[in-house]
Amino acid sequence: MRYILLASFVSLSACVSSTSIGLPPEARGLAGHLSRVERQHLDAIRYIHGGPSIIQRARESGALAENVEWWVSGPPEILPFAGTWHGLEGVSDFQKKLVATMRYDKVALQRYLVSGDDVAAIFIGEGIARATGRPFHSEIVRLYTFSGGKVVRVRNYYDTAAYVAAVRGQ
Repeated sequence: MRYILLASFVSLSACVSSTSIGLPPEARGLAGHLSRVERQHLDAIRYIHGGPSIIQRARESGALAENVEWWVSGPPEILPFAGTWHGLEGVSDFQKKLVATMRYDKVALQRYLVSGDDVAAIFIGEGIARATGRPFHSEIVRLYTFSGGKVVRVRNYYDTAAYVAAVRGQ
């Protein structure tokens, strides 16, 4: 399912590699073809990912709408951070539950995909489940949707099975 989603999004998107940012437009390929609005959306998401706390930077920048919907795949009975979170306080609750459940030792941004009001950030994440000490490794796709210049919806896709196995100690 996640590969179908990615393939669909990539076919509609301008691909912006994290290593191509900062190169002259002629060397960036499709990155030089972003509209002004797409560039603004990308810049907002790049700012959010520029520090140790994505949620804190998103709140500080004002990029998240007050009524943002933040969705994370997975079974909430095993992964307490999974589910749908509403508003800035909901996003804060999500972050607290994620940090209490998982410890990330590595988060490496791979690339951004931009299409109209959508920006996807693709990461590699790894660490351990706090309760069991078991490792996890996953590609993570976070899809941000903008409306009126603010992020109104965030969808998080990752290798749910790897997280569940780590939390269960498998």
